[in-house]
Amino acid sequence: MQDHYDNHPLDLSYLIKMVGHNPEFMIEVFDTFIEQTPFYLAELEDALSVQNWDKVGNCAHKIKPTFTYVGRNDVKDFVQSIEHNARNKIAVEQIPSDIEHLKELLACIYVQLDVAKKDMQSKL
Repeated sequence: MQDHYDNHPLDLSYLIKMVGHNPEFMIEVFDTFIEQTPFYLAELEDALSVQNWDKVGNCAHKIKPTFTYVGRNDVKDFVQSIEHNARNKIAVEQIPSDIEHLKELLACIYVQLDVAKKDMQSKL
């Protein structure tokens, strides 16, 4: 499933506003994102596997702000819709494919972060 999300560029303006032009710290933020999101995703998939919609909503809520730091508000909004649907038990039959799509988006974001990190490291 390809869509406009996949190649959406990172918008690092929020992060730069938070930390200034500090490549070392930004790289640290990227590394933390890359290390943490698989744990959030595993928790989300566990909750999904037992159809615990409240927990799916809570897990989505937990992972949501991390997308702000890497400048993917489009994905943050997508995760917000998963959270909203799970908490309100709306269109729950759609949630498994939404979470699959989130995994694809994360794979793209990891690549984007890798490119951004290499770019920043070359400037250190």
